[in-house]
Amino acid sequence: MKTDYIFQFNSTDHGTVDWQFHSKVANKMHHALWLVNKSDLVVLTKLDEQAKKKVHQELFESFDGVNQSVKDHNNKKARERRAKKS
Repeated sequence: MKTDYIFQFNSTDHGTVDWQFHSKVANKMHHALWLVNKSDLVVLTKLDEQAKKKVHQELFESFDGVNQSVKDHNNKKARERRAKKS
């Protein structure tokens, strides 16, 4: 699967920022549900180091809702699996 698509994110302090998924997530992208890690995201826009860290954190936090949905789904499946064993 291609991971070289470039996305845009509207940062609070730094305007529109280009980013993409790291190439190592290609295998994860085949899964219906996967948790996005901070290391899965690459900021492409040229920024100073401090600004880049802040934007990277803000971008990662934008995936909180998606990650929480994945966690909720995984927990539900685990509860169902445990209930079957009982």
